[in-house]
Amino acid sequence: MKSHLPKPKVNLTKAISTMNGNTKMNNQKATEDQNNIPHASSSGVSTVLKKAKSTMNINMKGAAENKPPIKPAFTRSKTTSTVTKAVKRPATTALMHGEAKKPFTMPPAKPLMQRMGTTLTNKSSQNTTVKKVHTDNAPKPSKWDLKGRLAHTHDELSNVRQKYKETTLKYTELQEQVNVLKADEIMYKKKVEEYETRNEVLTNELKELKMEMCKVHEEKTNLTKCLKESEDSFQNVSNLLETFKEKCSSQETLLQKYESVIKDLETSLEAQTKTNENLSTTKNELQSLVYTMDKDRRVLHNAIQELKGNIRVFCRVRPRTPSELGKAMCVMNFIDECTIEVRKFDGSDAVSCSGKLRGIRQEFSFDKVFPPTAKQETIFKELAMLVQSALEGYNVCVFAYGQTGSGKTYTMEGLPGIDTEGMIPRTIRHIFQEMKHFQLLGWEYRIEASFLEIYNEHIVDLLDSEPKMHEIRMADNKGRDLYVSNLKIEEIHSPEELHMCLLTAQRNRAVAATQSNERSSRSHSVTRIKLIGTHQAEEEVSIGNLNLVDLAGSERLKGEESIRMAETKNINKSLANLGNVILALLKKQEHIPYRNSKLTHLLMPSLGGNSKTLMLLNISPLDECYNETLNSLRFASSVNNCKTGNVKRTRTVLQNTV
Repeated sequence: MKSHLPKPKVNLTKAISTMNGNTKMNNQKATEDQNNIPHASSSGVSTVLKKAKSTMNINMKGAAENKPPIKPAFTRSKTTSTVTKAVKRPATTALMHGEAKKPFTMPPAKPLMQRMGTTLTNKSSQNTTVKKVHTDNAPKPSKWDLKGRLAHTHDELSNVRQKYKETTLKYTELQEQVNVLKADEIMYKKKVEEYETRNEVLTNELKELKMEMCKVHEEKTNLTKCLKESEDSFQNVSNLLETFKEKCSSQETLLQKYESVIKDLETSLEAQTKTNENLSTTKNELQSLVYTMDKDRRVLHNAIQELKGNIRVFCRVRPRTPSELGKAMCVMNFIDECTIEVRKFDGSDAVSCSGKLRGIRQEFSFDKVFPPTAKQETIFKELAMLVQSALEGYNVCVFAYGQTGSGKTYTMEGLPGIDTEGMIPRTIRHIFQEMKHFQLLGWEYRIEASFLEIYNEHIVDLLDSEPKMHEIRMADNKGRDLYVSNLKIEEIHSPEELHMCLLTAQRNRAVAATQSNERSSRSHSVTRIKLIGTHQAEEEVSIGNLNLVDLAGSERLKGEESIRMAETKNINKSLANLGNVILALLKKQEHIPYRNSKLTHLLMPSLGGNSKTLMLLNISPLDECYNETLNSLRFASSVNNCKTGNVKRTRTVLQNTV
């Protein structure tokens, strides 16, 4: 007869393999827990046992469930005894499985071996009771009842399996105990090693302490000696202390007086700190207000300058020198501050070439006319407004025009002395004075200066004695600013530095003796001053360029002066091109011939729309210079009629570099 029961050997081997795998995993977990936790606790052991039981039950179930159901080979009639036995058998097996799946409850804290022993005895007692019940309730069937005998053997097999489970549980529990004890052994070995190292450290410390004790004994002997000496000194000091006590009493009285004074000072200090805080807040408010008012002032100042004219012409008649006292003078009438009338001394200019009479009056109007009695200071008062515009970020150009000997160099450079200083030294002093006022408003300025001359259409650096090639180039694509290559630029920190640069430039300037003047300039001298102002609080930068130009003489040379003919041609060419540029601006032509000469090309930013230009016309009062005077007056009047439109300020925003 074929048996329908599962083979126990296969199940036993699978259970043993799963048990061994679980025990290995549990051993690894136990060792990890022992490495992490210094002492094994009762809760840790219970959790390990619980995990081992759960894994064993799961493995046993998996082995039984994976097999297909077994069909009986044949059927037979059921007797009452077999039915009762078949009914009773599942109940006992269900009872056994139910007991195996009970959740593990945490036992009370007991010693590890005692707790493990109690659990084992409890389980063995439970199993024995279950076995007794089964053996009592199930009598052995007869030999002819094969089905009953099969059921009986099945029950015995289940009992054997239960015993096997109990033995495996006991084995796992014992194995876990072994693992716990091994972990404890490792932990205690580590502690022993630690204690040995500590012992070595303590022995070393003990040796050091002994050495220190010897030193302390030596120090003690020294201290006893010092103690005797200190006792002697103590007696001396005690005597001195009595004297100091008397002084201290007198000082205490003074201290009380000073404490009252200090209290008064503290009260006054608190009041002053409050006033200072109020003043600081008002100061910040006033600074912001002053900044806005300064912006409004700059706008109004620029509007006033535009109303006066972006290209202005001042006419100055130089006084007669002591060597010219016997010479005839032109008749000059100063009708008002802006109008001058000129005619010859003998009235010959009233008769034309055909012999007919013509108008005697030669009247010219300018923005300002200065008589021979005008001082350098009065002329600079009018110029100071344009210097102020340069500090505020505008391009300004001031150039002196006139024939040789008309006083151009005297007007621009002057003579040593406060009263006879020219426009350039006064401009330098005015810039540094205004810088102090702008510092109160939060502006800080950096000044860069360069000196050059244009001689025979070649640029010469007046601060560098080495000959170099200099070219006029554009600073950007927009053409708003120009620079000269290989030009020496000095950063100026004081008026004295700028005066020294001016003196070196005057010494290096090309001069030659002519019939009109012993020291006549034969080149155009240009003083370029760049004013870079930064306002850190408002993050604003303003850049102003100031060009002070002393032009060469505008007369024609004759006779023995024909040696200087090349110089004269270049001078007259550059002056003629200057007139053409101004006339092109007057007629508002599309093309303005700036590049026809070095002078107009260099002064292009100062002659265009984004600039303010002042022409200082210098004329001679001598009757022999009448024709050149008329030519200069006519040229200056044409310049005065030129209007360039609105002027724009060069302003940028300060960029932070972190």
